[in-house]
Amino acid sequence: MDLVLLRLSALGDILRVMPAWANLREAFPEARFRAVVEDRHAFLLEPLPWLEPVIVRRKRLSNPLSALPELRRVAGLVRDAEASLDFHGILKAALIPKLAAIPERWGDGVTKEFAGSLQTHPLPFRHQTRYDQALGLAEAFGRGRGIPGLGRFRPVLQAVDLPDPGEVWPVRTKPRAVLVPGASRRGAIKRWPLRHWITLAGMLKDRWDLRWSLGPEEEDLRGWLPAETGVPALPRLGFWQLAAALRQADRVVAPDTGLLHLAVVLGVPALGLYGSSDPVVAGLPVGAGRVLRTGISCSPCRERACQRRQCLEELAPEAVRAALLESPGTLSGY
Repeated sequence: MDLVLLRLSALGDILRVMPAWANLREAFPEARFRAVVEDRHAFLLEPLPWLEPVIVRRKRLSNPLSALPELRRVAGLVRDAEASLDFHGILKAALIPKLAAIPERWGDGVTKEFAGSLQTHPLPFRHQTRYDQALGLAEAFGRGRGIPGLGRFRPVLQAVDLPDPGEVWPVRTKPRAVLVPGASRRGAIKRWPLRHWITLAGMLKDRWDLRWSLGPEEEDLRGWLPAETGVPALPRLGFWQLAAALRQADRVVAPDTGLLHLAVVLGVPALGLYGSSDPVVAGLPVGAGRVLRTGISCSPCRERACQRRQCLEELAPEAVRAALLESPGTLSGY
C-alpha cells in the first residue's frame, strides 16, 4: 500500500496529527508513507524515519503566479499513490492528490475553499479537537480496510530517540516544570501577561525546579527575566534538543502554542493557558493535560488585534498555581 498524508503547516498542527499518522503506521506496517509538508516544517518528520517527506516550497506556494506550477510539481511526486489522507482541509492541500489522480482521496471533515469537493471520501464535520479530528480520519480509513481502533490517542514521541540536550536539570530534588511565556509573532495575542508569569514563578520556585523556555521571539527576556525571578532559562537549543529537555520535565505550562502540543506528543502533562483559543478545537486529548481559561463572554474569538486581552488578564496566577497542582501526574510530597 502507498499512502500520502497531507498537512502542509503549521508547527503545532503537524504535531497534532502525528498520533494519527503513527496509528496508521502501526496498522499498515508494510505500507509506504509519504508526508506532504512545507519546507519550513520538514524537520518535524525527523523522529519518524518511516515517513518520506514530500516538500512543498512555501515561497512558491504563496506566490499566485507560481502556486499552481508548484502544486503540479508536488502532485507529480505522489502520482503513483493508492490513497491520500488530507489532514489540512484547504484547497491547496486538496488539489495535490486531485492533480495526482490518486483514486482514493480522504478528508477529515474540516474543509475550506470547497476542498471537500475534491475528495472522494470526505468525512462529516464534527466540532472536536484537532487531535480527535485527525484520529477520526485514521479510524475511518482503517475501518474501511477492516482494521478498527486507529482513533486512540497516544504520545507518539514519548520514547523516540532525541538528541542529548546536555545537563539542563540538576539532580532531582523537586518536581520539574517548564514555563513557556512566549508565542509566535502571529500568535502574540495568545501570550499570558508577563507580570502574571513572574508572579507564578515566585509562587512555585520554592517547591518546583523551574526553567523558562525562551525562543527567538523572547531573546530580549533572556537578559533579565532569569535574574528578575531567580528561575534559570533553558539554554539555546535546537528544536529536538529542546524536546528532549521538555521530556525530562514533569509539567509544561504554556499558552496555545507549538510547545504546548509538543509536550502533549512527548507525553509530558501540559497545562494550557487559553484566552482567545477555542477550548474544543484547540483543546488537548483526554488525559494529556488541562486547559485553563476564564471563559468570558467574548472568548473564544478570532480577533488578533484585541487591545483589552481581558480573557488572559483575568486569568490569575493563583488559579494557574492551583490547576498546576491538580493536573495529571502531580508528584506527591511537594
